[in-house]
Amino acid sequence: MNIRIRLLLPALLGLFALTLLVPVAALAGDGGLFLAPLFGSADAVSAASSYGSSAKILSSNYTLVNVAPSTNQVQVHYYQPNGTQWRSSETMTLHTQGAQIIRRQYDDTMLASHSGSAVVAATAELGAVGQIQARGQTPSSGAYSAPTRGTGSINVPLVMKGVKTQSGSANSQVVVQNTSNSATTFVIKLFDAKGSPVYTSAPATLNSGAFFMYDVRDDAAMPDGVYSAVVAVQTAGTIWANSNLFIGSHSLQTFNGFSTSAQTWMVPLFASRLGNGLSTPISVQNLSSTTIPVGGIKLTCKADPTSGKTGFSTSNTSPVGQHSSYFFNPVTDTTIPANWYGACSIDTSGYASVTFVQMRFLGSDRAAAFEAFPGNSGKAKVIVPIFMKRLSNGFATAVTIQNLGTASASVNIAYQAGDGAPAGCSVNVGPFTVASGESLIQNHRVATGPNSVPVLPDNCFGSMVITSNGQPIQAFVQIDDLDQSTGDPFMAHNAFPAD
Repeated sequence: MNIRIRLLLPALLGLFALTLLVPVAALAGDGGLFLAPLFGSADAVSAASSYGSSAKILSSNYTLVNVAPSTNQVQVHYYQPNGTQWRSSETMTLHTQGAQIIRRQYDDTMLASHSGSAVVAATAELGAVGQIQARGQTPSSGAYSAPTRGTGSINVPLVMKGVKTQSGSANSQVVVQNTSNSATTFVIKLFDAKGSPVYTSAPATLNSGAFFMYDVRDDAAMPDGVYSAVVAVQTAGTIWANSNLFIGSHSLQTFNGFSTSAQTWMVPLFASRLGNGLSTPISVQNLSSTTIPVGGIKLTCKADPTSGKTGFSTSNTSPVGQHSSYFFNPVTDTTIPANWYGACSIDTSGYASVTFVQMRFLGSDRAAAFEAFPGNSGKAKVIVPIFMKRLSNGFATAVTIQNLGTASASVNIAYQAGDGAPAGCSVNVGPFTVASGESLIQNHRVATGPNSVPVLPDNCFGSMVITSNGQPIQAFVQIDDLDQSTGDPFMAHNAFPAD
């Protein structure tokens, strides 16, 4: 099997979008992995005024991880926006499942000070995650994992323009990428809370592999407000889309759009008004052809075993029109118990939907987002592309593993040291018993206490291969810089199910 990965680094702001295509036919929309955006070297620009939602100059890094159980040969080709070579190609080998390669665009002296693209060829299945960072400034950070394919229509559950929040104005960027072999034209359609169409953006045409950054602040005709969106092609071809939601001067939530719907969604971590300020609103977008009635969206939550709390359930209290979204918001809904955390499921039986989760630390700029898991999406193995245990530069992760099966799962975790990691970073932990629908947290931000991993030394980093006894599992990763007391160094992304 031949796998191609395309990394798109659009012009002007050094925007760097990564696309992994599996196999070559993926460019025709037949399958693959797509990451957009990544940001190139901050040296490429002197200001970020080209996009109105943020004044930050953003850079990026990306991590490739071998999802396959066999050796993976990788070759990366870099291109300028006009299609000519940007820098010489590089070849790499990933020898084992879980092996990783990290590339930092801001450290690559062979990349000229402008944007471009790259195409990576590989011999087996890959995963990828991109990190967006405002380096040398008050932090803003976002992360996202690669989706699996382009399609003719992408759903974005939340788009905001000029919405006043406690942290400042909230504004969205929708990044649209052409994943097909020929040019395609698309529009972005916005819907209000009742599901009524409100606005359609001007058509935009993309060449094969190119991207378009739709920044709401740069579209004067778009009205202020809170919306759901559908990004739709108007001609032949396929696209992918994701979103950067900027809140105030520093907060950034990055999340993928959705190409497919489900009626059951799993949320590995839900938090309500924790003592550290964390709450995690859940957004459910109705993709069915009819309105979801009151009570048609059921949220069932199981408390984390270490929390000492009990589970709860609730449902939507208002109808949800087609394309519109409903929010389970523990910040404002005081019927949801306070100081509560655990795992949840969303049931929209009879109605197609998509779900994503926002993460906000009230009283600070820390923010992140991740996509919920379709109920039937898990496998008995999950690959985490990068973990970090209390690094000297402040970075650390927490990995949350959810059992999507109907029976208890026995979970084992193999930590694999990354290149340059200190001794003792390759360790095995488990087995852990995870009840149906519940989650297991591996918290690399703390040395001791509930959910800590004391056998793993500080300053360790690498990847994780997580295996169950046959029950389907999924996982997501939180990344934070514990040394940063200002701005938003916090981000989250999903891991990769594997065979």
